[in-house]
Amino acid sequence: MTRVRWWGPGVVALVLLVLCGGLPLVNTALGSGGRPLEPGTVLSAGTPKGGVRPVTFVIPAAGWMLSTAETSLTGNVKVFSGDVAVNLNVVVPLGPLDARRLWNGLERIVEAGGQHRLGAAPAPIPTPDGLSGLSGTISGRDRAGTAAVFATATLGATLTAAGPPRAYAEAAADVEAMVRTVRIRSPWP
Repeated sequence: MTRVRWWGPGVVALVLLVLCGGLPLVNTALGSGGRPLEPGTVLSAGTPKGGVRPVTFVIPAAGWMLSTAETSLTGNVKVFSGDVAVNLNVVVPLGPLDARRLWNGLERIVEAGGQHRLGAAPAPIPTPDGLSGLSGTISGRDRAGTAAVFATATLGATLTAAGPPRAYAEAAADVEAMVRTVRIRSPWP
């Protein structure tokens, strides 16, 4: 009589069970690479002076995550909620800077990527702190969003937000609130 050994197929089944069932559980436990943010969290970017980074904005509602992998506090902050991503970038000018020039530069950068376009007619957008900038739309294949630019004499900021049209429509009020909280403090006296 032949002796049947099941340990070989049993090991293969165990490995498949770990790969098919265990890895998704590990992925869920580790999260999506983001850190949850509380409403009212102030995020800042730029080179710090006196311990303060010069460009800030506020998270208005729950559900937003900080993308730790795609954030470099000296230059940019990326947050996301579902499929909608918001990017704040600090702009250090090499010459005179104003919101119109910054919008034109952002437009060239966005178009160079080949997948999105900025709306042709940005509208003025003031913040409660008296910072004024320009805001308009971003569109692309299966994408909708907003872009805003702000400039002072010494520093600028761009904030772009985009996602699938339905997801962006759901997040639009939060994005608008973020745009209106952008502040730029001069890093130099």
